[in-house]
Amino acid sequence: MKEVRPSAGPADWVVMAFRWLLGLGLVLLNRLSPPEPAFQGLTEYILIGYLLLTLLEALFLWRGWALHLWPPLTLALDIGLVLAVLFLHGGSQSPLLPLLLLPLMAVGLRLGFSGGLGLNLAGLAGYGLLLMRDWMRQVPPDILRAAVMAGAILLTGLFGLAAESLARPAHATLRRLQEEVADLRARYQSASRQAQVFYEMAQTLSLTLSYQKVLESVLDDCRRLVDFSVGVVLLSAGPEDLFVAASSGLRVGNMEQGVHLTGSGRISAALATAEPVLLDHLGRDEELSQVVALQRCRSGLLVPLRAGLRNYGAIVLGSVNEQAYTPDDLEKLASLAHFATIAIQNAQLYEDLREERDKILRAEENVRKELSRDLHDGPAQSLAAIAMSAEYIKRLLSQDPARALAELDTLEQLARKTAWDVRTMLFELRPIILETQGLVPTLEQYVQRFPASEGIQIHLDTGHFARRLDPQVEATVFIIMQEAVNNARKHARAKNIWMRLREEGENLVASVQDDGVGFDLEAVRSSYERRGSFGLLNMQERARLIGGRTEIRSAPGQGTAVIITVPLERT
Repeated sequence: MKEVRPSAGPADWVVMAFRWLLGLGLVLLNRLSPPEPAFQGLTEYILIGYLLLTLLEALFLWRGWALHLWPPLTLALDIGLVLAVLFLHGGSQSPLLPLLLLPLMAVGLRLGFSGGLGLNLAGLAGYGLLLMRDWMRQVPPDILRAAVMAGAILLTGLFGLAAESLARPAHATLRRLQEEVADLRARYQSASRQAQVFYEMAQTLSLTLSYQKVLESVLDDCRRLVDFSVGVVLLSAGPEDLFVAASSGLRVGNMEQGVHLTGSGRISAALATAEPVLLDHLGRDEELSQVVALQRCRSGLLVPLRAGLRNYGAIVLGSVNEQAYTPDDLEKLASLAHFATIAIQNAQLYEDLREERDKILRAEENVRKELSRDLHDGPAQSLAAIAMSAEYIKRLLSQDPARALAELDTLEQLARKTAWDVRTMLFELRPIILETQGLVPTLEQYVQRFPASEGIQIHLDTGHFARRLDPQVEATVFIIMQEAVNNARKHARAKNIWMRLREEGENLVASVQDDGVGFDLEAVRSSYERRGSFGLLNMQERARLIGGRTEIRSAPGQGTAVIITVPLERT
């Protein structure tokens, strides 16, 4: 912000006008009533120098330079000049003597009674010296004239008292206005600095979606708004735990610390109310004291990071000084925390999208692997067998035609089975009937195509459900049920599989249940990363994408049930 220079007031320019009148009057009177010839040239030089000094002062007043120094200095110079001219121009008998009252009146106008008392007394003392000069030169002064002049000098002091009394309300108003201007200037500078911080944070948001960069930027911006000894950004690591995601003022060994929420500490209270709080003696709080560096802080700020009903964590700033922060500091930090919450939320959404993308890529990779395995184990081997059988039949045609006919019958059956398998695979990959007739006919055709050779009996119960659903919902429900059946075929060693559809309130509930060997659900989930298989997780993710959920129930020896629940209003 550009600094506002002080400017000269009306009183300064009035005094400047007095000074010009004084200087010009002395020059004129020096011409009309010259002093002794020996002093006339010296008097003119003094007056010309005085007028040049007034020009210099006018420049200083116009530019606003050293305004607090010029009034007393120039007024003292005025009094000294008049006394010097009077000394050279006849002393107390000089006709120029009344001009001494002009600078004394200017003193009262500009400095008032209390501020100009010293200069008034100096003027009175100077007049006394002029009287003494005349006594020493055997020129007795007129007692009455001297008394009148002394009284006039004293009256000019009383003029200063009156001017000061009249100007006191104006001075009080001026001081109040100056204080208000200073307060507004400080508030403007604070708001400007805060706006700059928010602008730079917005730039950070637009340039990066990295968690760490956003959090480091948050602490840097906090330091620009308020000073602190220790600063930490705590993010949620579970329902009752926070971890230090970014810090300033922590030792390297303490950066791995976390905070366990006990429910009775200041952090728990702030997260519950979503209200920022001023802190004192952070080391006495059972939650804040878990961060060792905060134990020595005697005052601090705590602002929760919250969006809607979700708590992301909190920002905690601490100072080793007592009462280092004010409600205004808390308000500034709360505003910054709002931007930080948006940044963290965006960064988390970005991370979630990346994880979602990775899951989709893994699912696609698993589908490709499964399709490749199915093609290799089924149609590919059948086609190879058909090719070998054709070659074998060609040799038999010349050697044993009767046997060749029997082999042709076998080849025909193999070709038909291969064609059936290929059509079944195409149906499972993209059942056209799902798009044209809906979920129920698709499940009925799927059951009809189920290979009886596997020794598994599949049962379908649609519960008279006949509604058409959103195509995406129908496709997702079918894929999840198909995946559950395939898992039962490959791993459950089941004899029966039940596929069911039913309406429950405002939900569609689809389930696949088998009477197989079952499995330990928690053990399978805990071994996802090691096994590299995410089949159960994929079923849950697919249901979530259409606003539903997938529940998996299983235990060793008790079979497996996959239950898909989808809101019907989503359809």
